[in-house]
Amino acid sequence: MRKVQSVIRVRVIHRPFAMLKFMLTVNPRHLAAVFLYLSSLPVLLLAQTGYADEKDTFNVIAGVSRQHDNNLFRTSSSESSDNITSTYAGIRLDKPYSMQRFKFEYKLTANRYQNNDFLDFNAKDYKAAWLWALTPYLTGTLSADRKQQLNDFRDFNNSTVQSIRTIENQHFEADFSPHGNWHLLGGVTRIDVTNSQAFNEESDFSMNSGDAGLKYVFRSGNAITLMGHDRNGTYQKRKLNPDLLFDTGFDETEAEAKLDWSITGKSKINMRLAHVKREHDNFSQRDYSGTVGRVGYTWTPTGKIQVLVAASRDLSSYQTSTSSYYRNDVLAISPMYSISAKLTAKANASISERTFLGDGTIVSSTDRVDRYKNASIGLSWTPYRSVTLGADVRRSTRNSNIVNRDFTDTTVGLSADLLF
Repeated sequence: MRKVQSVIRVRVIHRPFAMLKFMLTVNPRHLAAVFLYLSSLPVLLLAQTGYADEKDTFNVIAGVSRQHDNNLFRTSSSESSDNITSTYAGIRLDKPYSMQRFKFEYKLTANRYQNNDFLDFNAKDYKAAWLWALTPYLTGTLSADRKQQLNDFRDFNNSTVQSIRTIENQHFEADFSPHGNWHLLGGVTRIDVTNSQAFNEESDFSMNSGDAGLKYVFRSGNAITLMGHDRNGTYQKRKLNPDLLFDTGFDETEAEAKLDWSITGKSKINMRLAHVKREHDNFSQRDYSGTVGRVGYTWTPTGKIQVLVAASRDLSSYQTSTSSYYRNDVLAISPMYSISAKLTAKANASISERTFLGDGTIVSSTDRVDRYKNASIGLSWTPYRSVTLGADVRRSTRNSNIVNRDFTDTTVGLSADLLF
């Protein structure tokens, strides 16, 4: 039996590219067989679970989650409960080589809805990064990632069709620090957002950004950073429409300051303060500007307890007939307690307010305001280094000054993740 286990492990570890090619081309109809095969491997390798470690150069990952959502479409009537099963399999690579480091993760996820199977979809997500270094004083990152997910029904109100949002990022950054404390920062970023269905409020777009800044790192490790961003965006699949004030492009600038500071050995603070301004090519009614930011305080009184308190404000485009963007203010607290070396409890509670602002085609005497309350609690148990089991309960409510926008939602879930 020990000989059979060794042969299986060698085949998995030393053929990552063959596994990747197989997963990229697999027919979705055969996913069940793939997941069954991958899920059976830990049983075959049970006697060698010590070999599976997140610090390995190459790992195969797999998992399944099951959750019950009692208000899937986020309606005031709460008549849309469903059971959702998500099963994934993938690979993970983390390889240091001299001064370089290469990271890659690919994950194929099958999402299945028991009562609303028209929402079923397969998500192909990946993350790739090259942490490069020409010298110890000139380093940086070249990265790309993609995430596919179902559009949130709190904003996408059409509950009769499936709308999948795909977000792709490509990023390059460089950090030059010839004198140790001072860092010259620069980079470029591209983001592409597409929806499988028309979603005018958050339309498809592509955006290119040039980033430059200066960072000072103290001997203690504390740091202050000043950055500037110049962005140019294009709304994809959209024609110029004066009647609906739908534009084809925009320019955006942002100036930000960041602070990362350890107050004591048990507490630290992270702050970000920025001013953002977006101007559209043709319709100034859709323009917006303002101050955004975030402050987070992390307290770790013991090795088992950690508490994070955070407050933030963001501005985001959201184009309707009565508004052009919204301001989102959030206050949250997230405690974590390590009950033992293998069992961890986490909780989160937040209150937020989204105010929809700006002009649209219709002048409204009252701005739409949505107030949210969210709370969750979960347990994570790792009986082996290669196996993690989880359970959580989440509850959210929305109260709005717009008719039929209120909802209450409760979600209960179980999950299992494997690393081998």
